[in-house]
Amino acid sequence: MRIEPTPQEALAAIRVHSEELVAGTVNPYEAGREIHSTAMSAASGDSTDAEQCWALWLLWGALTDWVEMKPNEQAEAEESMRRAAEEWLALYDGEPQWRRYFDHWLYTEMGMERPKKTPSAPDTEQ
Repeated sequence: MRIEPTPQEALAAIRVHSEELVAGTVNPYEAGREIHSTAMSAASGDSTDAEQCWALWLLWGALTDWVEMKPNEQAEAEESMRRAAEEWLALYDGEPQWRRYFDHWLYTEMGMERPKKTPSAPDTEQ
């Protein structure tokens, strides 16, 4: 029986994978798949650490998909992986900073569509 890591354990493992990626001691795509998989395993719950794992799962899914779907752009995708890992390592423990980081990476760098805000229900009380 496999026991899923807590979000805190997942973030610690992702930090190690990110450090290896930035140091150039691992294949960027393989490190990206590890980050994606680890983040996915801890991306549920209502803690801010689980929220960060959710965002990491989205980002690294997009980065690894880039390599898989556009192999002729692998070098560019892997450079983006290194940059994403390096930037995340500089701020992963500061919530306001990592929220801005994911806003930038998901919507500007990766071109994901921002979720549409649903309008509030009209006030029906008189």
